[in-house]
Amino acid sequence: MKNKMRPFLTIALLALTLLGAACQTTPKVESQGDYVLQITQIDTSNFPLVNVYVSVRDTNGEPQVINTGKLQLLENGQPVSGQSIQGEGEVGPLTTLLVIDNSGSMNYAGKLDSAKKVAHEYIDQMRAGDQAGIITFNTEVHVVQDITADTQTLGSAIDSITAISDTALYDALVQAIATLNPLSGRKAIIVLTDGLDNQSIATPDEALSSIGFGGLSISTVGFGLLPEGEEETDQYSGIDENTLRMIAQNAGGRYGYAENEAELSALYDQMRRALQSEVVISYVTPLSLRDGVQRALTVTLADRYSGVGGQSQTGYNPGGLVPEVAQPASWPLFFGLLAVLVLLLCIPLILNAFKGGGDNNKTTKRKKKSKIKITLKD
Repeated sequence: MKNKMRPFLTIALLALTLLGAACQTTPKVESQGDYVLQITQIDTSNFPLVNVYVSVRDTNGEPQVINTGKLQLLENGQPVSGQSIQGEGEVGPLTTLLVIDNSGSMNYAGKLDSAKKVAHEYIDQMRAGDQAGIITFNTEVHVVQDITADTQTLGSAIDSITAISDTALYDALVQAIATLNPLSGRKAIIVLTDGLDNQSIATPDEALSSIGFGGLSISTVGFGLLPEGEEETDQYSGIDENTLRMIAQNAGGRYGYAENEAELSALYDQMRRALQSEVVISYVTPLSLRDGVQRALTVTLADRYSGVGGQSQTGYNPGGLVPEVAQPASWPLFFGLLAVLVLLLCIPLILNAFKGGGDNNKTTKRKKKSKIKITLKD
């Protein structure tokens, strides 16, 4: 049986390999130096043009304004030439999705009222050209307000939020990512929750893997009480800090914890200012084929007097179901070759079937020859 299944397993693995090459990998960031550099979003939707969004903060999380001429970009360890860079400057208009937990646990300690107040503050500080949307989640995910630049409409949507039922955080992330994927430019999700997901169908990894080639970042805010020592997280007032931190670290965002409304307001304000002060580097990669091969990116803040002020490393995959070539073959030819491959893999099954039939006939004849005849005498 194992031998018969082997060709099908081979085909399945081949299909997964081809599909995996088409997925955009999620940025993972490492920072060092006096400044915290973070590659927050990589947009390859117009590949080979790549837009790299970079946030610069001090060690306290405060956003810093820098001279973009001090930033150096490397791809696969090689400096990107000045001729390849098509633009450097401010990030421009920002699209934010505020994802707010409105499960029953947010009714405790006035958490939902604080979340709504802080969401109003964020919306009130939007710049001209910025836009936002509101998504809530409990047992179900609700798009309370589609993406809009109308702050009054957004404010009314925030006021309408009430809390009830359980939590489906990861399903809400899938919905938020699907909403932002088709949009262009700098896109960010800010999730506020007590972090106790107990209803989602999706997993954190499935949510992160759904990020499209345009990229986006996800920042998470834990609003509640951390368990002390080895104490289990409280069902109503605790947060799952490890999961929230993991999501942010793997999606170019930040994780922050707030225990009260004042801390929450300060954290949202800091995140907003950091997003609005980012810079973008646009360059044409010399590796211009969508070959499904991972590319390493490094951004360094360098100063000839003080040396390296910070560094961020991550990677991206340009995608491609099959490697591109200068003269791509036609789709009919591709599917024809794939059909031949499948047929070749099925040949052992066909041979085994015929062989099995022959063996059965021989066994039957052998049994007939060895049949014993018994005669009874008077």
